[in-house]
Amino acid sequence: MSSSPRTSLLRRAGQVALALASGTALVALLPAAPAQAMTSGGIINGGRWCAAGQQVTGGGASVVGEGTGDFNTRIEGSEVRAHFDYTTNSAAGLWATTIRNADGVSHQIGLFSVCVNSVAGYQVASKDVTVAAGGFLRDTATCPAGTVALGGGAADTPYSSNQPASVDRIVQESSPGTSGSQSLWLTALRNNDTVSHVIRLFAVCANAPAGYQVMHKDVTLAPGGFVRDTARCPVGSVVLSGGAAVVGSGSADFKTRIQESAPGVADSQSLWMTALRNSDSVYRTISLYAVCANPLTGYQVVRSDV
Repeated sequence: MSSSPRTSLLRRAGQVALALASGTALVALLPAAPAQAMTSGGIINGGRWCAAGQQVTGGGASVVGEGTGDFNTRIEGSEVRAHFDYTTNSAAGLWATTIRNADGVSHQIGLFSVCVNSVAGYQVASKDVTVAAGGFLRDTATCPAGTVALGGGAADTPYSSNQPASVDRIVQESSPGTSGSQSLWLTALRNNDTVSHVIRLFAVCANAPAGYQVMHKDVTLAPGGFVRDTARCPVGSVVLSGGAAVVGSGSADFKTRIQESAPGVADSQSLWMTALRNSDSVYRTISLYAVCANPLTGYQVVRSDV
């Protein structure tokens, strides 16, 4: 079941624009390598579990240990997961990311989960939408009234850790937003497969933690243009999740492509890094987002070492 994308999707009342000079040295992703090697044409589908009893607020994947550049990767899915460990009688969260290496060389990939001990009102809101072969989706998962989006994303349902390489999707946008007084998470996604897929859109929601705010930085991309840059949290706060979306253009297929999306740090500031390409024939304004809050108990960023 699908609903029409909301034209007021990315209302940004109270957010603060960041003024990060172009050419600034890009972030050191947290934690550092080891990372997972991905050969040319390869696909990785997985992540790292949080500690027992912890909840996950966000996560993603990025090329690490290679400086900064257009590494020609692409995010194909990003999903929150949970499991119950009967040996410890506790649950744990995981952020599972699907990333493909469309480059001609191998790259080192880090898979990240942002973990906390607990957040009051924590819940995952979701909506399943069938996307036809060659079809496009730009829609939202909405948090219950009185809660805010800590993170979000979209992936095939049911989830499979053995995602076949033949399944071909492109996540084009993934970002926080609002509609009226309700918080939500937007996803734009294209299904390039030859069969339809049921896509689960979701938002990780909770009561607003202390210091909660959504930071953003706007950049203008020319047709064919590429950006690999960051939105930073205020000093003393930490990043829970992030992403990017086209703003100021209504709602449509803007032919963008998210290539990397991951937490990091620079100059003692927590941030979210996004790499994105504008494959459209017109200029687009892209907003890079970081969802931030005061440090939560047990806060840590963990990485896959598979």
